[in-house]
Amino acid sequence: MPRVWIEGLIPLWMIGGGMVTRRMLVAGGASIAVGPVPAFAQQEAIGSEGQRRGRATVPVFLNDQGPFQFVVDTAANASVISSDLSERLQLESIGEIGMHTLIGREVVPAVRAMRLESGALDVRFLRLAVGLRSAIAGLDGLLGCDLLVDSKVILNFRGTQRVRIARSNAPARNFLDRMSSETPQVVAGERRFGNLLMIPAWIGGDAAIAVIDSGAEGTILNRAAARTGRATPLVPADGQRRRRIQSPTGEATTGEAMSLPSLRFAGISISGLPVAVGDFHSFEIWGLADQPAIIIGLDILRLFDVVHIDLKRNELSLQI
Repeated sequence: MPRVWIEGLIPLWMIGGGMVTRRMLVAGGASIAVGPVPAFAQQEAIGSEGQRRGRATVPVFLNDQGPFQFVVDTAANASVISSDLSERLQLESIGEIGMHTLIGREVVPAVRAMRLESGALDVRFLRLAVGLRSAIAGLDGLLGCDLLVDSKVILNFRGTQRVRIARSNAPARNFLDRMSSETPQVVAGERRFGNLLMIPAWIGGDAAIAVIDSGAEGTILNRAAARTGRATPLVPADGQRRRRIQSPTGEATTGEAMSLPSLRFAGISISGLPVAVGDFHSFEIWGLADQPAIIIGLDILRLFDVVHIDLKRNELSLQI
């Protein structure tokens, strides 16, 4: 069972700016024990209600019709619509586009919609890649960072409105405000490969780069991170050491089931984390093939009450 510790001093990193500040989140030595974490991200999806509930989804209106259920994926470089919904809405075909996924660069059909709305997101004349419903947990589509670039994704794991898309704006802060366990900790990251949010992390005692991925069910390491972090083989309950990982188009590969002894980011320490390990295409195109890198999925994000992923401000906010 993975365990999580909240450190007393929470760093605020400004990558490239050379500035580090610290503020108190909770009293030092606080610890939280958590239940079993889903081990693998983006496994083959059957489309059951249980799997749908395990995803970060929002209602979406397309061309004033809906609502439809879309996954919110802050690490996808292209938004996707299921082929059957595209046909039902009679969306205009605009040829093919190249889309980078964890599996590889895929050339897929594309369609144009006149309008897409979800929460504060309102986009006109947009392009959507066409994927398979069976490859996105039976849902209607996927919102990627191409559309979310100026927005903030709010994951409220303890509230009634679990996921929503809001405008990116900084909350008012006062230097003399009292700090408490409800005060969110904010990590300033950087934007790479378009609109991805990447933050600093530590695997074992070495520095690593973490990609925040609200569309991944679990956490993924590259080989460099597995070596640095001394990850060990893991035999899941079903006995399958190789886990099938699938893109929204149905293309698939496998990752090796392993256990990561230690991960730290944003003042959070996690031990005994189940992960999938492999030399996946995304790490290569992000320029992270040869340095320790990790894709942080919902298994870790669910450890917090509220998570804000602000792609416009390049900030991750975590509240316990």
